[in-house]
Amino acid sequence: MLAKTGKHQYFFEANVKREEGCKGTIAARGVDEKISVATPAEFAGGVEGMWSPEQLFLSALSSCMMATYLAIAAKRNLIVKDFECSAIGLVQLVEGHLEFTSINLFPKVWVEQEEDISLANEVLLKTYKHCIIANSIKSRLVHHSEVAVSKIVGQS
Repeated sequence: MLAKTGKHQYFFEANVKREEGCKGTIAARGVDEKISVATPAEFAGGVEGMWSPEQLFLSALSSCMMATYLAIAAKRNLIVKDFECSAIGLVQLVEGHLEFTSINLFPKVWVEQEEDISLANEVLLKTYKHCIIANSIKSRLVHHSEVAVSKIVGQS
C-alpha cells in the first residue's frame, strides 16, 4: 500500500517490468517477493507454465474474498477452520475486444461445529457485498458457496 489519504481512501501501487519476449516481473513497494508473469499460452507469443494477467486477476478476486471473509468472520467471532476459493473466468469476444464476461466463484468455508453454519453463510453474504475486487468488476459474478464442518484429525 502506498498511502492512506483520508477516511476510506487508499492508494495501492504495482509495477511490471518487461524481462524478455512476453515475460515480465511484477513488484510492489513494501513487498519482498516478485511475481513472474507472461502472456498466457492461449495467445500468440504466450508462455506455458507462467502466471498470466488473467490468472492474477482471478487470484486477486479469490484472495480478496478470503481476506474479506476472514475480516468479517473475526468481527462476528466466527472461528474459521479453513477457507478456499476457486475462480473460473470466461473470456469472450465482445464488440471487437476480449473481456471476462462471467466469473464463477467457489468459496468453501470450514467451521468448527454445525451451529456455526448459519453464521458462516451470513458472513458469506456480507463478503459478497464488501469484497473490494468483486465490487470493481463489471463481469457477471456467480457464487457457488459451500460451508462445511471441519473434521477433527483422527476421526472418520
